[in-house]
Amino acid sequence: MKKPVLYLETSIFGFCFDKDPRNAYRKEAVVTLFKQIISEKFKALVSPLTIRELSKTPSPYNEKFLNLIKEMKAEESKVDESEVETLAQRYIDEKVIPADFLDDARHVAFATIGKVDVLVSLNLAHIANEWVIRKINGINLKEGYPLLNIRTPEEVIEYED
Repeated sequence: MKKPVLYLETSIFGFCFDKDPRNAYRKEAVVTLFKQIISEKFKALVSPLTIRELSKTPSPYNEKFLNLIKEMKAEESKVDESEVETLAQRYIDEKVIPADFLDDARHVAFATIGKVDVLVSLNLAHIANEWVIRKINGINLKEGYPLLNIRTPEEVIEYED
């Protein structure tokens, strides 16, 4: 059976090292997800954009994030970036994602064009939001792309009984 391919959007990485008690549940879900990827329950995909964004985070977190990507054996997306730009701009033009958040639209486009099983995000404002997901998928269908499944880490991890 084929392992599900998960596109890891940048927002989830910060929760690995989050010390805020209010985020304990999300942190636990992210850490569990990463452990499950490392144990090969899932296959991880990141984009060049994810790598660039994580590289810009303050030290030592940038190194920790990039090491996590290596430890998970996450593959880097090889989709045509001009196609990503075109689709991302469509999300912006249709006002699905605000123009000031073009990188969020790019993440969605990378995942869509890469035909991943799930885009995993904690960006609840612009990506992992039911109403945004419906609009994204409306555009994807109009443009000839498959529907995109977008979930938060806690919706993706496998739970033990």
